[in-house]
Amino acid sequence: MIDYPAPDPNLMNGPVSIATACLLFLIHYFTVSSGRFFRRWSKGLNPAALSIRRVLYQRLLGTLLFGLFPFLMVLLVFREPLTRYGLSVEYLRSGLLWWIPVALLVVVISYLGARSPINLAKYPQIRTGQWSRGLLTLSALSWICYLAGYEFLFRGFMLFSCLESFGYWPALVINLSLYSLVHVPRGSREAFGSLLFGFLLCYLTLHLGSIWFALFIHIALALSNEWFSLGFQPEMKLIKNGRTK
Repeated sequence: MIDYPAPDPNLMNGPVSIATACLLFLIHYFTVSSGRFFRRWSKGLNPAALSIRRVLYQRLLGTLLFGLFPFLMVLLVFREPLTRYGLSVEYLRSGLLWWIPVALLVVVISYLGARSPINLAKYPQIRTGQWSRGLLTLSALSWICYLAGYEFLFRGFMLFSCLESFGYWPALVINLSLYSLVHVPRGSREAFGSLLFGFLLCYLTLHLGSIWFALFIHIALALSNEWFSLGFQPEMKLIKNGRTK
């Protein structure tokens, strides 16, 4: 029988974070893709109202699974300060020198790609012809909450755990691999694009020691893409006081 070395308890946070992230994504994916999950809310709703409710519940569930659960893992299981997992604000002000030009670049790229048929077939995720300012605001807030949890899971909880357990490059490769795989259901364009975008976010996070900059950039991408896509959708309009703008 092969004599395998015993695991080092001091290096277990990385494997635990990987397993936790995989489990959370499986729960989220199969829950939101299950017809049974939304059947109870579909009665009496038209397709537009159902789309709004479905997307908002998907993001709420993601916020809880990807944000709250890893947050509690760090505090109750790892028993370590959250600042060790990217929630430090020490370099927040100096990081603006990184965030502003990168965010502007992301918005420009988002604008250039928003009008493509592939993008418009999926975005905005809420498929309703009439967008009120209230819906626009609610969608933006739900995006921000969802991405806060999403970034803490990937660039906080998992990246810094793997950094401690495996070192810089293994942590980066593991993060990019899983980040790309979770985008596979959204098509090859997002799966391959997430490799470059994920590398940028991981590099900035590790260089600055904080997830805030990755979060701000991701929010800039998501919101700009939603707003540009809404503007390019011929069947979607922003309404004001019952009138279409």
